[in-house]
Amino acid sequence: MKELVFQSKVLSVISQLSAALANLRLYSHAHSLVGQHFERAYRELAELLEHTGDLTVFTVGDDLIVNNRTLLAAGPPVERFVRMIHEKGVEHITFLRGLSPEELGQLIQDLGSKESSTVRSWPFIKLGAVEIRVRTEGDASEQEPISGHSREVMSILGTLEKSDMDMLRELYLLAEEGKPISIRGVDDSVRKLVFEIRRNSNPLSLLATVKRNDEYTFTHVVNVCILTLIQAQRLGFGEKQLYDIGMASLLHDVGKTFIPEEILSKPGKLTTDERAIIETHPVKGGRYLMEVGGIPKIAVLAALEHHLRYDGTGYPVVKPGWKPSLVAQLITIADVFDALRSRRSYSDPKPMDQIVSILNQDKGTTFNPILVENFLEIVAPGAGGPAPTEEASRMAARPHVPEATA
Repeated sequence: MKELVFQSKVLSVISQLSAALANLRLYSHAHSLVGQHFERAYRELAELLEHTGDLTVFTVGDDLIVNNRTLLAAGPPVERFVRMIHEKGVEHITFLRGLSPEELGQLIQDLGSKESSTVRSWPFIKLGAVEIRVRTEGDASEQEPISGHSREVMSILGTLEKSDMDMLRELYLLAEEGKPISIRGVDDSVRKLVFEIRRNSNPLSLLATVKRNDEYTFTHVVNVCILTLIQAQRLGFGEKQLYDIGMASLLHDVGKTFIPEEILSKPGKLTTDERAIIETHPVKGGRYLMEVGGIPKIAVLAALEHHLRYDGTGYPVVKPGWKPSLVAQLITIADVFDALRSRRSYSDPKPMDQIVSILNQDKGTTFNPILVENFLEIVAPGAGGPAPTEEASRMAARPHVPEATA
């Protein structure tokens, strides 16, 4: 089913459900207006399910996500539907092919009831947490578990579906060819990640595992995005800021697409010339993103600055006194952490205690010491000193963003 047709049909179903619920709160369930909107909602939903097999609806802020796509052209009926399911504490609804009119009718009564707060699941209507697919213990050797104190499996490949990974791969390939990219698919992926991180009691479990060498770029940028968002959430950033930070971190390494693959995946030590080529990717990424419409300005800075160190060294070379933006500093920590814990063509994953030692050792030079302590309190509690809650919160409230051009 084409995207515009899908969006139109879903919008109609949600509008009819919203109207049925609104009338149910004014009249009885037997009222003709309730029945009229219910019958149309059921008919159109059943037709949709014949094509899709299932339909999952959940919210991110005030946005409605349907089958992992943001519902476009949403208006008052959608806003009312979101408000009503929020009132009942419903996180998500999955409709399955085979849904009966009786089941949908019972759901509408539960959602529209002023007396009862209970909303029930049915055989073809599932309510609850968004499904996440956990990798098996057999994959545990690929990367070091996040916690040094347990063998809990922390890597997961589920929040971003295969279609999201394919989208990200296609986006990076378009950049490699110098073609313009659309952030529409990235936008949906970031919203899903922000949603999962805000609702997940263990957001580190969202990290993806690298299965093959050719997957590293895509799984790495997703992991950096997750790790950056987790840091930012702990610092107190709001939802809109988290969205901008997610966009920046998911696109931070786009400059790598302009570097020859034989250099990126070289197993041995790089030559001086090869190292010089690698070090051009932040500027190339920043310049490329400057031409992309719709992305937050901080994404350009993050691409440019993510290899700048806290003390002003690193690359690209900048004028004395330049401090990388707070978002770039968060990405730098996430970038180094995920690289150290990953198996790559030229290095094995390092154990957690060694990663913690490296981060602590480089506080004040490579990394902002306050941000390192904040990060270690997330991944290895107690390994980085007391949590710098008050000062870190002030930094989140007033992030330093220098004027810059790529």
